[in-house]
Amino acid sequence: MAPMTNRVKHCVERAGHYREGILQEVSKQKTADNSDRSRVATAFISMAAGDFKAILTEIGNDNNGPALKLFRFLYEDVINALWIQAFATDELIKELLHGKNGQVPGYMKDRAKELDTIVAPPPTVQPKETLFVDIQGKLWKAACSYAHGGSLAINRELAGHDEQSLYEVLRTSTNLFVLLMNGMYELHHDHKPNDVLRGLAKSFFAEKW
Repeated sequence: MAPMTNRVKHCVERAGHYREGILQEVSKQKTADNSDRSRVATAFISMAAGDFKAILTEIGNDNNGPALKLFRFLYEDVINALWIQAFATDELIKELLHGKNGQVPGYMKDRAKELDTIVAPPPTVQPKETLFVDIQGKLWKAACSYAHGGSLAINRELAGHDEQSLYEVLRTSTNLFVLLMNGMYELHHDHKPNDVLRGLAKSFFAEKW
């Protein structure tokens, strides 16, 4: 296994910088209310933050296979978190929080498409591209292969993980976390942005790794 390159090391450091900055700002904010919807949001934020940290830790330890499996979990937690906050009925929220078998209905690709109608693409996204649908189109098959031990996961484990693949996972994971935390804040505060979170997002999208 080849040692971690300087580029990948730099990406891990920058991703960690944005994760910590975002969580520090969020820790200063009070939850909008004590409703079931807010409690579900708190749970999803905690799950996504854990997914993201685990990805950074595994890649930082040159343990790339598990990190790429974790990417799917992060993507799903981000999509589900934002979709539930934006579109879920009160009945679904109640079922998820208090039921024994509550699940998010439908398909991930459809939830991603719905989210693209309310989340503005960052400046780095081409005009004809969408946001979550674009991410899913580029990475979903690979993420599923890693999560389920498919041919891509097997061959990468044997041949090693190339620098560009790790860069894409780190960059996209940070992208997802930035979008999640900005989106969740705004959904819970009547679409009012948080200046610090918006500033971190603008800095991230403008920064070239």
